[in-house]
Amino acid sequence: MLEDGSLEALTPAHHEAAARVLADAFIEDPGWVAVGPRRREARWRYIYRVCLGTMRVGERWCGPSWCITEGGEPVAVLTGCAPGIWPPPEIRTLAMLSRGPLLAGPAVFVRSLRAELLFEKRHPKYDHFLVWMFAVSPTRQRAGLGRRLMSEALARADAAQVPAYLWTANPDNLPYYRSHGYEVIGEDVIPGGTTNWYLQRPAAV
Repeated sequence: MLEDGSLEALTPAHHEAAARVLADAFIEDPGWVAVGPRRREARWRYIYRVCLGTMRVGERWCGPSWCITEGGEPVAVLTGCAPGIWPPPEIRTLAMLSRGPLLAGPAVFVRSLRAELLFEKRHPKYDHFLVWMFAVSPTRQRAGLGRRLMSEALARADAAQVPAYLWTANPDNLPYYRSHGYEVIGEDVIPGGTTNWYLQRPAAV
């Protein structure tokens, strides 16, 4: 049996609980607030569905992804995409991710689609390790769990001798990512009027 605080591969058995962790962590994130529903409860459901769909895409087409579990449940999650894999097949991705935005209504669907197009336009065309979704449960933050997950992702990037890449619309995240060696390489204003930053951690020499 795995002990509490175990770092392990993210599997389909974790997905629903991991989506709840992500929704709890992202509920007041400026990017999700800008793009998602205005009501908090509806926004939580939207984030949950989008994150669940993203993990299912990642399980089939991307990876590696990890979680840290306590009491058998994920409390921290990082979904990744190894070099040379991105993007997943577009039609399948759209089919799996569109349910969350569609159920949230036409305005949210349009904002989601416009934001996704911006993210795709900025996405590096060279090999990299993508940190796709990354969060720690609000009840377990500042306990080093995120650093353990990020260290695992960066070790994979270093082993492949490629940069690591991610994006965020939360300015509070920028100092944290800089502490891992990430640098801002671009920014956009996404639907809803919020700034989104694109960050890269250079390949290990």
